[in-house]
Order: sequence, then structure tokens, then C-alpha cells
Amino acid sequence: MAPRLLTSPQAAERLGLPVQALYKLRDADEGLAITQTGLQVGYQLEDIQAYERREMLALVEKTLAAERPLPLIRAMAQLLRSPPPADGWPVPTPSPKPKPLPPSAPPSDPPKRVLATEPAAADAPVLDPPAPAVHTPPSSMAWFLVRSKPRQESVALTHLARQGYESYLPLFASEKLVRRKPTVVQEPMFARYLFVRLDTSGNGQSWSPIRSTVGVSELVSFGSRPARVDAALITSLREREMAQQADPDALFAAGDSVRITEGAFAGLEAIYQMNDAEGRAMVLLDLLSKPVAMTIDAARLRKVG
Repeated sequence: MAPRLLTSPQAAERLGLPVQALYKLRDADEGLAITQTGLQVGYQLEDIQAYERREMLALVEKTLAAERPLPLIRAMAQLLRSPPPADGWPVPTPSPKPKPLPPSAPPSDPPKRVLATEPAAADAPVLDPPAPAVHTPPSSMAWFLVRSKPRQESVALTHLARQGYESYLPLFASEKLVRRKPTVVQEPMFARYLFVRLDTSGNGQSWSPIRSTVGVSELVSFGSRPARVDAALITSLREREMAQQADPDALFAAGDSVRITEGAFAGLEAIYQMNDAEGRAMVLLDLLSKPVAMTIDAARLRKVG
């Protein structure tokens, strides 16, 4: 039997996207195939399922690459166990209507207060009134996963913040060659992914502008339900980021085998030792069966293996 052909509104509803976002996805050549019959454009159900599998596999790979993937996996499993709302967005729970009070009884005489100087009767002990219960309403804010356009994580973060959304882009520091000199740069911890904190009660800031924000590709969803992230994972990422910023990943580490790519010693292997005050690399080169220390531009070295 031939696969079912879905219209654009039907395909958008399945993917949890507005129709305009589906058009943008198609124009961006994100891998979602279309089927055109005359002037009519549709989507094969098997093509949509293949696209969903690719997106899920990409998200799973990013999750497993995290320092602590298990909390995020648990959050995913919790979402899959929960029934999604009809439109894929948080639906505010209506407050129950107060039940009518029964007819009030005729007022009775107030109980007699027993003064401290007056002995209390044996069958009428004086008790302290119970303290009123303090109810702290649970927070309606939660973290969700946002997918940015390629190499636009910082752009998405900036424009989400300008709209008043609390966002977080985990970064890690690493040493790279910039203009032929080792320089510490900041890069996203998860390419194309960042987090946004939203109100799930339905009474806070609208979620709709997120999908049309500059730099944002989509709000990651499982089916029609946005991917909610455990707050403990955000805390763990922040702690890991702070610890890593104090000790960035170095371009070379002491003892690394490196190969000289330029100059008179091009092609020879050496042992990296350290950087000097001017950012040049100090290496041990084996010449005539003797280790010889020499200083060389780090841009002329490549790690072996």
C-alpha cells in the first residue's frame, strides 16, 4: 500500500510546528522531503517518520555527549510518560470553583475565656489555637531545550534575552590558534543547543515568539510536547562550566607528541614541554640520538595521533 500523503497543515500538526515554520524548514533544506503532484505539495508519512528519527538520533547523541547525560534522559522519559496537551503547549489548569457554603447555623454565645488567674475546670482544658498552615505554591517555571540555527547559538541567546526570556548557553574554554598564536576562546558546550526558562502555568510570558526569534530554529519537542529539562541538570552544567573556565583545555599538554610542519625541521617529531612567556612552544627534538630543547612557533606544530 502506498504511503499516506499528508498536507502541509497535517504535517505541521504532527511535527508540532506552525505551518509557516514548516515552510521555513522546507526552504532551509533540513532534510524533510516533499512530494509534488502538479501544483499540490504534500509529505509522505514515511519521509516525516524518517526525519523524526534523524532528529531524535541527533538529540540522543548530544545528550550522551554531556558530562551527566542521565538526568536529561530521565527528563525525556518523564515527558514521554506524561500525556501531551492537545496543542503541544502548556495549558493552564483552571482553578476549581468554590463549593457553596451550607446555610449558616444561628450564632451561639462565644465560649467563655478563662483568665490566667482563674482556675480552669477539670473537664475543659485550655488549649493553644493551632498555628495556621503555611502553603508554598510550587514554582511554575521550568527549563526547556532550544535548537539554534547553525553557528548562531550566541545570536539566539542575545535575541531571546532582548525579548525578556531567561536563557542559558553552556560554554567551555579551549585554546586555539588565532592569528598563529595560542588564544583561549569560548565555544558552545553543545553545538546548536541552549536552554530557556519558561512559565508553564499559561499565565506568564507567551511562548509563541520563541520559534520566530532571530537565530532560533525550533523549540525541541517530543511529538507535540516541548522537551522539559530537569533543573538539576542546569545546575550541574553551570558548576561544570565554572570549573572548566578556571582550567581551559590547552592546545598541547606536556608530554604530547607533536610534528613540526614548517621550517628547517619540518616533518620531524618532538615532545611538547611548555609555552614560554611570549606564547611560543618549547619542545624536545631528538637530534643525533640526543634530546635537544628548542623554542618554536606553536602554529608550526600539529599534535600526532
